[in-house]
Amino acid sequence: MLLAPHGTRGDVQPLIALAVALRARGHTASFVAPSNFVGWIRARGFGAESNGVDAEEALRGAGPNLQSIRWQWRHLAGLTATLFASVARASAGMDLIVGAGPQLAAASVAEWRDVPYASVAFCPCVLPSGAAPPPIVRTQTLPRWLNRLLWQLGGPVADFALRGTVNRGRATIGLDPIDGPLQHLFGRRMIIAADPDLAPLGDDGSPFAVATDAWILEEPAGLDPRLAAFLDLDPTPVFIGFGSMVAPRAPELAAHAIEAVRAVGRGVIIAGGWAALDRHVAPSSDVLTLNAVAHDLVFSRVAAVVHHGGAGTTTAAARAGVPQVILPHILDQYYWAHRVERLGLGPRGLPVELVTADVLAERIDAAVNDAGMRRRAAAFERTIAGRNGAAAGAVLLEELVDLRT
Repeated sequence: MLLAPHGTRGDVQPLIALAVALRARGHTASFVAPSNFVGWIRARGFGAESNGVDAEEALRGAGPNLQSIRWQWRHLAGLTATLFASVARASAGMDLIVGAGPQLAAASVAEWRDVPYASVAFCPCVLPSGAAPPPIVRTQTLPRWLNRLLWQLGGPVADFALRGTVNRGRATIGLDPIDGPLQHLFGRRMIIAADPDLAPLGDDGSPFAVATDAWILEEPAGLDPRLAAFLDLDPTPVFIGFGSMVAPRAPELAAHAIEAVRAVGRGVIIAGGWAALDRHVAPSSDVLTLNAVAHDLVFSRVAAVVHHGGAGTTTAAARAGVPQVILPHILDQYYWAHRVERLGLGPRGLPVELVTADVLAERIDAAVNDAGMRRRAAAFERTIAGRNGAAAGAVLLEELVDLRT
């Protein structure tokens, strides 16, 4: 089986968890993925080839504007030829292809190879439903009828925006053009790998969609001695990190974050991530900077997690039973911020561009000191901590191959 994720770590890591489950069931899984993840995938024992794109370099270089839908479309359009060529090359001899993230080529390549295709998403908000608006809409409290209307209006717009890009790629492998690329990209089977209590599948979603629990990759790792000592501080420190997001005002954001945590009397662990927040911070007795940390080892030992609202980080914080403060940057991160607030696992999300030290301090204070919020987070951990849907995802893929044979 060829696993073809594109995007950030949040798009790649769950598919490594799926690959582990496939291997346990006797299947061979290989990857075509962004070049910056190839070494990591190979270190887990899986074949991996680059899809021709370094996703981290593309987002950290000059010019990216993640908040701009126009920039996002233009960025994807520029990748199309590279993705079609790399997935077509890697797909020889495969029985099934799985795509995830902004993967525009894999569905067409599967059609060309005449093998089944499945797409994977990690948030139910990618499916037309009354439960949530399209991901480009930030407001998450609209009435259901309006959410459905936005999907009805947005579908043709998205098809128009994608049609030329996808059809140019299809032409490179000799396929006819299609009118509705959006539905084609979803494939015959759409798997939503997200915890059903944290992010339930809407009751009026696509009949081609099926849900599993989130796919969790168990990674053996030890703690940096500096980090282990810092986690033992009294009072317990706060974690801040934005994963694969890039912040246009990283120095200012880092300064606001440190000031906000200090205002509530806590130390702070800053994970630099792709925004390189650690480069703009001077370590001190109450500030520890690292490039990245293992969420499953750290989150359960901090007072609160301040993050961007990615599916993986939100799930990891919920599994750790710790309150979280979400500063959404783009797309589905507004959905996750809304779900965390609605479930009482954290305060209302704060869009990253609105962050100031005072406003952020209010939210961190609530996460750290609100007894009800802490009880709800702890109870939620007991509900979801042991779940892992990777094996169920593997079974769904087996069924999809069997349907063809």
